[in-house]
Amino acid sequence: MTTPGLTEVLLAAIMVVIAIAVARYWRLPVIKDMAFGSVRAFVQLVAVGYAVRFIFDIESPWLIMLALGIMMTVGAHAAAGRVKDIKGSFSICLMSMMIGSLITLATMLVFKIISFDARYIIPLAGMVIGNSMNASALVIDRLASDLRGNRLAIETALALGKSWREASQKFHRDAARTGMVAILNFLKTVGIVALPGAMTGMILAGADPVEAVLLQIIVAYMLLAATTITSVVAVELTIRRFFTRHHQLRIDR
Repeated sequence: MTTPGLTEVLLAAIMVVIAIAVARYWRLPVIKDMAFGSVRAFVQLVAVGYAVRFIFDIESPWLIMLALGIMMTVGAHAAAGRVKDIKGSFSICLMSMMIGSLITLATMLVFKIISFDARYIIPLAGMVIGNSMNASALVIDRLASDLRGNRLAIETALALGKSWREASQKFHRDAARTGMVAILNFLKTVGIVALPGAMTGMILAGADPVEAVLLQIIVAYMLLAATTITSVVAVELTIRRFFTRHHQLRIDR
């Protein structure tokens, strides 16, 4: 494979044309999103490429932390956009993503599995934050949907003397598991159904396949930890939006 340049990128855009053609044929209402999304992705990635190169050259801890803060804030905003009907969804997403991502990255740094270099922290943090973002959005949406759909059962349990946690415990677990489905499926099929991004990138760059595998295992374990912590924290923060301190269900939230 040749080193990709602007010409190769423009030629690869034929994939976008094919996707739009298929969507148009089947009359899928996503053509504008596909077109604008493709252009937006191009602009964002090119901009990020130059920004990351600058950070790599400067190698400033403050710039690294600023980059992580921006990534988490933008990710939380995107996740909250999927669950607009939940009050305070942005703060829930941001807090759960921060806790899940920072605990994971801090653990890796403490055990010196990775070093605090921009070249390592930013790409790995991007994968961790991206998965945490999806997990938080899925958890909030699933939990809110289950609580609203099972309002009568929950209120009956509360009337019988159960606490809000006991009355909604089943929905906690279901919501948390929903946030973890993607990473659980990934762990089941990685290396068999698909070769994931980190491994593929290293192999394309000429690295030894075994080294690429070992890195991918580390990344997979990081994603598992971050997604699990994020899902649990998102559940705990979201569930409190639906109950008062007197164990009353507030479904209008």
